Order: sequence, then C-alpha cells, then structure tokens
Amino acid sequence: MSWRRFFRRSKWDEERARELASYLETETEENIARGMTREEARRTAHIKLGNATRIREEIYEMNSIGWLETLWQDLRYGVRVLRKAPGFTTVAVLTLALGIGASTVGFSVFYNLLFNAFAAKNASRLAVPIVLDTSSPGDIRPLSCSVSDLDLVRQQNQVFENIVGYIPVGMVLLNDGSQTYQFYDGRVTSDAFEFYGVPALLGRGIAPQDGKTGAPPVFVMSYKTWKGSFNGDPKILGKTYTVDDEPRMLVGVMPPRFQAFGPLAQIWIPVTWTHAPSSGNEPEINLLGRLKPGATLQAASSNFDVIVKRLAALHPDDFPKHFAARVESADDLLMGPQAGGAASFSDMKDLVYDLLVTVMILLLIACSNVANLLLARATVRRKEIAVRAALGATRRRLVRQLLVESSVLAIASCVVGCVFAWFGMKIVATALPDVGRGASYWAYIGGEVSIGLNIPVLAFAILVTLFTTMICGLAPALHAVRADMQPQLSGSGRGMRAFGHGKLRAGLVIGEVALSIVLLVGAGLMIRTLFLLTHVDLGFNPKNVLLVLFMPSRGYDLGVDRAKATSAEGMATLREVADRLKTLPDVMDVAVEDTIPGYGPGDGPEVTVPGAGHAEKAGLLACDQGFLRTVELRLTQGRWLSRDEVQTARHVAVINQKLAHDFFGGGNPVGQELDVKKFKGVSISSQDTYFEIVGVVADIKSRPEKPAMPMAFVPVTVRGGFILLLKTRVAPASLVRTVQKQVWAVNRDEIFVFSKPLTDFLHELTYATPEFGVTTFAPLAGIAILLVIAGVFSVMAYTVSLQTHEIGIRMALGAQQSNILKMVLGRGLRLIVAGIVVGVVVSLGLTRFIASQIWGISATDPWTFAAVTILLTIVALMACYIPARRAMRVDPMEALRYE
Repeated sequence: MSWRRFFRRSKWDEERARELASYLETETEENIARGMTREEARRTAHIKLGNATRIREEIYEMNSIGWLETLWQDLRYGVRVLRKAPGFTTVAVLTLALGIGASTVGFSVFYNLLFNAFAAKNASRLAVPIVLDTSSPGDIRPLSCSVSDLDLVRQQNQVFENIVGYIPVGMVLLNDGSQTYQFYDGRVTSDAFEFYGVPALLGRGIAPQDGKTGAPPVFVMSYKTWKGSFNGDPKILGKTYTVDDEPRMLVGVMPPRFQAFGPLAQIWIPVTWTHAPSSGNEPEINLLGRLKPGATLQAASSNFDVIVKRLAALHPDDFPKHFAARVESADDLLMGPQAGGAASFSDMKDLVYDLLVTVMILLLIACSNVANLLLARATVRRKEIAVRAALGATRRRLVRQLLVESSVLAIASCVVGCVFAWFGMKIVATALPDVGRGASYWAYIGGEVSIGLNIPVLAFAILVTLFTTMICGLAPALHAVRADMQPQLSGSGRGMRAFGHGKLRAGLVIGEVALSIVLLVGAGLMIRTLFLLTHVDLGFNPKNVLLVLFMPSRGYDLGVDRAKATSAEGMATLREVADRLKTLPDVMDVAVEDTIPGYGPGDGPEVTVPGAGHAEKAGLLACDQGFLRTVELRLTQGRWLSRDEVQTARHVAVINQKLAHDFFGGGNPVGQELDVKKFKGVSISSQDTYFEIVGVVADIKSRPEKPAMPMAFVPVTVRGGFILLLKTRVAPASLVRTVQKQVWAVNRDEIFVFSKPLTDFLHELTYATPEFGVTTFAPLAGIAILLVIAGVFSVMAYTVSLQTHEIGIRMALGAQQSNILKMVLGRGLRLIVAGIVVGVVVSLGLTRFIASQIWGISATDPWTFAAVTILLTIVALMACYIPARRAMRVDPMEALRYE
C-alpha cells in the first residue's frame, strides 16, 4: 500500500494506462505477424487483455489504500449533497455549532476554575491544612502557626513533599517618589516561590536567600499590577520603591495566571523575622503544602490531626477547646463558601458543575435536533438509497456514506462552534464577578484565571464533535437502511405511513421539549431569585452613598481591628477628614458608623427593658446624627440622635420596629430604657448599661437575604465608629480619588481598606452569585427555546411534505382548510404536551440540586413551572403553525399528482 499513490492517483493511473496501451500494441503486432489483419489483431488483443479500466482499478486497489479511496469518494459526495441543500445545511450547522460552542464554553469554565486555576507545579496536589471548631460546626479556619513552629510541622509531616508559609493578605502603600500606590500584599516564606515552581516573566521570584538576616529588602509584582499600574514598563525592574516607609527593590514580575498566597495579592514580600520567640513579635503564618504522589487527603488529614494536637499542647490559647484538623484541596477551599468572605447563595463549585450539566443538556438538545433533521432527510432520500442498494451498495457502505455526511456537518459545526465559543468566553469573562473584600471565594475568578481555548478545551471540542457525529448520524443511518427497499423502487414511497415511520422523530421532539423544560425551569428559578433579591426592602436607600474606611498603614492587615480604628488618634483623624469632606460641593451629607449598612451589625449583646420577662440578642450599630439622612432611614416614632447627644456621648438609643414590637408590643417605647448586657464601648468595659430610647425607625436588613433582626442605634462616641458614609449628588465612584486626596492631606500614612459605592458592596456580597447564574443560564435556556422551535418546525414541516398526497386526497374528499390546520396542530400539540409532561416530572426531581442557588422561592415553585409550561407551549405551537398553514394551502390537484 502506498500513501504516495493515493495523493498522486491521476499520474499513477496515466502510467498504468500507458503500460496497458503498450501491451496492446505489442500483442497487436504479434497477431499481425501471425497473419491477422490489423483490425482482427487489435480485436484479439483486446479480448485477451479484458477490460482495461477494470484492470487499472484492480491494480490500484491492490497497491493502494482502498478504504481511504472510497472514504474520500464518500466525503466528496457528502459535501456535494449538502451543498445542494443550503437551507438544511445552514440550520444543521448552526444548531450543532450552538451546542458545541455552549458546551465548550461550559467546559472551559469548569476546567479552568476547578482544575487549572493555579499556574503552579503539580497544582492538583496543592492542599491547605485547616482547623474546625467541633463545638461550632461553621467555624472553619486555615491552620496558622508561628514561623518557628513551621520547622516543627515540617519535621513531623509524613504526607507532604514540602510545606511553606504565608501571611494573609494585607495592604501597603508603595511610593516611587512622585506617586503613591495602594496594593494588596502577600507575605511569604522565602522558599515559597521555589515551592510554587513558576518562573518569573521578568527578573526572578523571591529566593531562599531573600529571607536571610541582612538580605537586601526585595519584592515581586503580579502581571496585572505591572500592566495596569505601570503600563507594562520593563524598566521598572531593579528600581527601588518605598513600601510602607521601607526601601525595597523590585526583582521580578510574575507571569499571567500566577496567583499565590492570597487571591487578592498584587505584590509579594518575603517574611523576614529576626526577633527572639520570647519577644512575642513572631508573625503568625498560614500553611500551604504539596501532597506526595499517591497521598490522599484522608491520609494527610489523619497525619495533620496528630501534628496540630501537639501544637495545641504547646500553645493552648491559640486553638479552640474542642477541634479537629484536616487537609483540604486548595481548589476546594478557595472555590467553596468556607473560603471566607460573605455568605453566598451558592457554592461556586456547585454552580460550575450546574453550568457543565446545563451545557451538556443543551448539546443533547442540539444533537437530537440535527438527528431529527437527518432522519427526516433520510426518509425523503429513501428512493435514492434504494437505487444505490440495487446497484450493489452494501448496507455497511450506505451507513458509512450517511455517517460521513453527518461527520461533515459535525466538523463544520465544530469550526463555527469554536468561533461561537471564543465570543462566548469573552462574554462569560466579563460576567464574572469582580474581586472585592468580603467576597474572597470569587477572587480567583476575577483575578488571573484564564478562561479560553487552551489545548484541553480544544480537545474537548473535538471529542464533542465525534460524539455528535455518532449521536446525530448513526441512528438516522441505521433507520434509513433497515427499511424494505422494494416499495421504494416500485413507487415514490411518499405519503406511505409517513407519520408512522416518524416515531423516532417524534420521540426526539418529545426529548427536546423535555430537556428544554429542565433548562427553562432552572433558569426561571434563578431569574426569580435575582428579581426577589434585588427587590428586597432593605429599609434604607443605598444609592449615591460612598463608603470609606481608612486606617494607619503600619501593622495593617485585612482584619479590621476595632481598637485601632477607634483609638483617640484614629477618631481625631476621622473627624478632621469628615469636616473636610462636608465642604465638597458634590457631597450632601457625611455620616460616621461602625459597620456596612446591610451587612451588620450581626448578633450583638443581650438586651432587655425594665419589667420585661425576657432578654434577647440585638445588633448594636454605632452612628452619628447624619446617618439617618445619609442612608434615608424611615423614622416612625420619636426622633433621631441629635448632634449634641453624639458630641457629649449621651446614653440614648433609637431602636427598630422589630425590637420595639418584641418588648413593647403596640405600646410607645419612646422615653423607656433599654438595658444592654455587658456593653463594651469607648470608655465602658463589659458592663450592663442603660440607654434611653428616643425614637423608632423602620426595620433595616442586617443581611439582604435574611429577616430583619432586633437592632438599636447608639451614638458613635459611646461605642466607637470608623466608617465614613458620603451622600453624593453625583455618581459615588467619581469621588473616590477626591476623597483619597482629602484623607492623605490630613495624614499621608493612611491606607484605604475600601472606598467604593454602597451599591457595589451589595452587588459583590449578595447579588453577584445569582446574577452570574442568570447571566450564564438564561442565555442557554434561550438557545434551548430556539432549538426547540427549529426541532418542532422541522419535524412538522417534513411530516407535512411527506403527507402532501394524503392531504390532497382529504381535501379532494371535502376536508376544509380548518380541518387540515387542526390535524397538523393536533399532531404537533400531542408531541409538545408529551414533552412538557416528561420535562416537568424530570424537573421536579432535578431542581433540588440547585436549591443552594435559589432564594425566596421553593425549588418546585408552581408559578415558575406554570410560566415555563405556557411559554414553551406558545413557542412550540408557533413553530407548528407555519407548516400547518402550508398544509392548508395545498392545491388538491397538484397534491394528487405529487410524487
């Protein structure tokens, strides 16, 4: 066999033809020499040789790759057939392309977030030791220990290749002499970058020698920070910057997708510790390890439980009284809600799995749709198939021919689908929630993670193409060649039990409708969740409110220390900044409080009133006289805190309606006293304190998704506050830079924990997850509707075309157009109803798996199911109506002659 002959057949065939011609000429001359005439000699030579063309074919088949040749013929024929039906080809390619494109996007999100989030050596084996307080199941935190204890952990470890340490992300001020930048920093042990195993894009990473005593101070920068803040200037490498008043040299820029030791980190600094352990200044570090090959998380958890209990014996105050240690996959810890930050309505990992399942369902809908088209087309082509079989084509060859045609469709769809996927990935990337404090489980998504057409994703697209070829092509091919060929040769075959032969097509339509019901119900539940959540009455107005929190940069980390924030120096700075901000023309009001509206104050101390027979926990919110106007609370009784009461730190309080109802029922609480048990304030240390109730306000949410809790508002000077709220006349985000300048004008050493609109907090901490679900699932459900329309329309259109003769007979016998319309719509409606019934039953069983992603409604919400059912029924009937109208307009005389 020769590949060369296959690709140079025409030349090779010419050579064989010349050889045969030479043989004929030689044989002819010999016959002439025997006494024959030239005509008789040539005729005898031809008889002796036989069919020259057949000989050439046999020689070629013996010396080449026969199956490849016939496959090439089938491929060319398949392309010609599809070119002759541009409408069918376009619909089939676009349908499959939508399925392949959507599934490729879903797999890209799934793979890159759950299996390729870290640009690290052997990233799948990265693991994090954590500690669980067994007396409080929700209390989960990463294991932390002192730097000196890290060596002890390493010595006793039996399951990790290596363990490194890092300090949770903080913030630093970086100054280049002309401009000040504020960055999140990650502090790491000096061997941490060597452990990660990712080379720097420019320069080098942090090296072990950088942690030695007397080593020059250095730092490393992330790619996004380098591109965003320094315009990708390579000249900054080797430059010395002032980082929190300490000169440090930039020695490296890390490549894209490098995220290490805290998802928010923008720069990394080596941990340098030179103090004696007894000084009490030894930093606490979190641990990250890489499992040995073959080591399991269960084995690692068992080993670390022993190690951590030994540490607890040495440092009992650093651990809960009852705890257990275990080891979690770094991906699992960072992608799940236990990673920290705000509570979410969905575990991100579950949401990604839901997305993958959804796109697979959509792919099945697309495959069944194209299979339906191919089935109908094969029915129309039965006479052609019968003729080919009569001419000697085997059933195997016919099946291969039809599979080749579906392969051509699948390959073309894969190319178009990858184009769709590329655009889809761009859309998904923009839909991913932004990184924000309090939403750290989103941080890796909004950080350096790359969602794109990498090698595994493209390999998946190819596998999906092979899958769709088999699904779409095999059933129609087998169905087409199993039929009896004789009736097709003796007549047209049209109109003969057309609908009866369409049972498989009808089953596919029912499956399409059922699967689309599942997608639409899921998307509908998520849409309703987002709608209900965004229309919750918060009890305040978050619009045009800018939140600002700043603190001295030295010793700062992301855990806000109330004592530092409410110190005399801190409060003095806060008041001076507030006075300056009040003079800005675009600022209407300025207020001070101690928590983010809508996200606090959480469970506070127990409170009661004189004469009450019970006490209950209430949230305490410290604020000043401007808070009411700034967030537009609704005062229902009495009055708000006065300026004088705030300045003199009087013990007065405004309570919410929930607290008023719990203690006073329908009575008037104004003038009564509120007893706060073990109250802690600026000048009060854990003692019972009485507050005079001066007013009542409407309930405000302590969490948007939770019921209002009992709450009391006390003067900020009594308890302490550290957050500024600005009511603005313009978009709050436009004032961020102005506010920073005003703060730094008072104290250049202040660092901003956050400075953003209140609506951004609501989006990041509450709306982002359901919004992402709606953004991804709703378009997929919309595509499912389009595919259902195409599927129902195609099967009904082909059914009508096959029954044209029958319809003509009916109309010739007196059937009215309305009868024909009812007949066609009735058949379509039966398919739709059957699909809806199956889909609703399946959805009732599957919606429980998305219960964690919905809020405010049940997973079997009847309104959602009803809306989806009505929508799909209307849409599917519209798809049936066009073929039905075409059937109504059939001319009986033409139909009777229809072949």
